[in-house]
Amino acid sequence: MKKIISILFILVLLFTMVNPIYASEANSDKQVIEEALQVSAESVKEININSRAVLVLDRASNTVIYEKNGYTKRAMASTTKIMSAIVILENANLEDIVEVSKLAGGTGGSRLGLKAGDKISVNDLLYGLMLRSRQ
Repeated sequence: MKKIISILFILVLLFTMVNPIYASEANSDKQVIEEALQVSAESVKEININSRAVLVLDRASNTVIYEKNGYTKRAMASTTKIMSAIVILENANLEDIVEVSKLAGGTGGSRLGLKAGDKISVNDLLYGLMLRSRQ
């Protein structure tokens, strides 16, 4: 969760540092963006981020704005949980009741303690998905 908050903080910081003075007609949009990113990148380097790894990328220019161990391979961890939650919210009926399969009931790592044959709502499964992972 700290990683997500750190990344969101960086993104908010980046978007709030754009000075409206740069928006004069003399500068092109591209130049304004490049100048804002440069100012933001310099400011971000001064921040102490408590996560093990961070990589902030400007998708438009494919430029790395900030990174800390950004090229180290790591497990997907909570990113997978967030993507799963998005897919569930976009495609499932939260009121549906599902039965836990034998395969799912035998999977370790869950704090819900579900067993094969248990019946639970998609909504409750979604809440269970977003619980803090074991470390």
